[in-house]
Parts: sequence; structure tokens; C-alpha cells
Amino acid sequence: MLPGVQKYNVTVERDGPNKAVARTRGHTLVLNAEKGRGEIGFNAAETLMAALGACLMTNLNSLAAKMHLAIDDATLEIDAVRLDDPPGISELTYRLTLTSREPKDKLEQLHDLCVKWGTVTNTLAHGVQVVGTLNIKRSRE
Repeated sequence: MLPGVQKYNVTVERDGPNKAVARTRGHTLVLNAEKGRGEIGFNAAETLMAALGACLMTNLNSLAAKMHLAIDDATLEIDAVRLDDPPGISELTYRLTLTSREPKDKLEQLHDLCVKWGTVTNTLAHGVQVVGTLNIKRSRE
């Protein structure tokens, strides 16, 4: 593999008519797979929002340590606007609340770097080409 390139793999399996399970590296995430309902787990849009949150929080933790900044608490609230035709998220907004005694300018710099160096933040901001294939297995009758 080329330097600076990482690969990820997640497998998502249908688990009945309204649930799916995502798996990677020994971890699982239960996903809701029934349109319009959400009792089982995160739906697709919420999973995307959680990915954004995980990206920002990961960078927050890593960069705060590198910058020697003490963060007592961090909360991220994310909102999305979904369009129906064609379906898609047209807007993601978030509010990051930091509890810290650090100077405001250092915390603002930390926030800027969290966004700048985020895998998911950059993917969402600049888009990504999605390529898919279909494999068909025939059921036994």
C-alpha cells in the first residue's frame, strides 16, 4: 500500500426485515433498516451524523493532546436537513461545546484544525465518488 494511504472495511448484513448489523475490527453497530422507524438503532442519516461526530471527537482528543490543551468536557450536537426528492442530506450543522480553562484563541485554533484534518469532514465537504457492484446468489428452493 502507498504511504499515507489507509484502507477500511465494514461489512453490513441484513438481520431480518427491519435491522442490519455493521461489523468491523470485532465491533458491531446495530442499524435500523426499516424506513420511517427508528426503534432498533441508528438510521442511515443518523449513522452519517455519528460518523461526523466520531471524526471531530477523535481529532479533538488527538489535537488537544498535541497542543497541550486541557479539555474538561466536550459535547457535539449535530442537526441535519433531509430532502425527499431526490433523497439526500442538504445541510449538516453542529454545535461543539467545550468546557476548558484554555484561552479562547487556542480553542478556536483547535476547532479549526479538527475540521481541517478530519477524514469525514473533508469527505463531506468535498464529496466522494461512490462505486458499487451487485453480486447475485440464487436461493435454494
